[in-house]
Amino acid sequence: MVTTLGEAPVAIKIQGLYAAYQRHPVLENINLQFPAGKWTAIVGPNGAGKSTLFHVLTGSMAPLRGSVKAFDEPIKAHRKAGHIAYMAQREAIEWDFPVSVWDTVMGGRYGHMRHDALWRRLLPSRWYHPSHAQAVKEALEAVDMLGLAERPIGALSGGQKKRVLLARTLAQQANILLLDEPLAGVDPPSERLILNVLAREREAGRTVIMVTHDMPGARRHVDHVVLINRFIRGVGTPDEMLSDAKLAELAVSSTEQTSTDRPGGEASSFVTAQGKVTWQN
Repeated sequence: MVTTLGEAPVAIKIQGLYAAYQRHPVLENINLQFPAGKWTAIVGPNGAGKSTLFHVLTGSMAPLRGSVKAFDEPIKAHRKAGHIAYMAQREAIEWDFPVSVWDTVMGGRYGHMRHDALWRRLLPSRWYHPSHAQAVKEALEAVDMLGLAERPIGALSGGQKKRVLLARTLAQQANILLLDEPLAGVDPPSERLILNVLAREREAGRTVIMVTHDMPGARRHVDHVVLINRFIRGVGTPDEMLSDAKLAELAVSSTEQTSTDRPGGEASSFVTAQGKVTWQN
């Protein structure tokens, strides 16, 4: 049976998905639909399979079995067409490398540059098609970083680095945005800005799918919530899924998984503090 999120058109449909690392099951029997033009939060403890799900969606990991479609077509076609943008939890960026904020965000355009004339791709960046510069400019403006476009990325604060990574994601101009903990480690002003940017992306008709541990932010902003811990544990509105009772059930599902059930050590425990929920190993 497929889990649905209301009657909205479906952006991504997952059926019978299983995934594992070194034969260790991480995701089992995932049946899920992400509605188009909505903002979905994926919530679960560490080791629950949230990042693994994104790895499958982005094609960096092959599932053991199951199917994944985007807008009723194999998701691979949409990845190739640049319709899916991904902001990883930990980007493979050498922050001490002498590269500017502008050039870092321009990296988000490389997929689109495949369609440019060969001679443009062989020339310095100032000869790139003007559409790429315009996309980078708009993305940096959206995250309030255009004024720091020439600054080396190594000189940025933690919150500014997250803004740059988000800008690189926005510069791809994709229909579906996958964001793995975009609020982790950011200062309050950056958190507010990122949430506002994602709200505008949803208003523009894009599908936003975000892994998060920020329960207050999810309650205020998202349309739907998916609870996951190897299996789908619940799907519904923020009021339904982010209640203390429902989150306690999710925590119980975590404690039922011993250190032999999943990598990373002992099962997690559930604590609440000022409306936030965390899982501790």
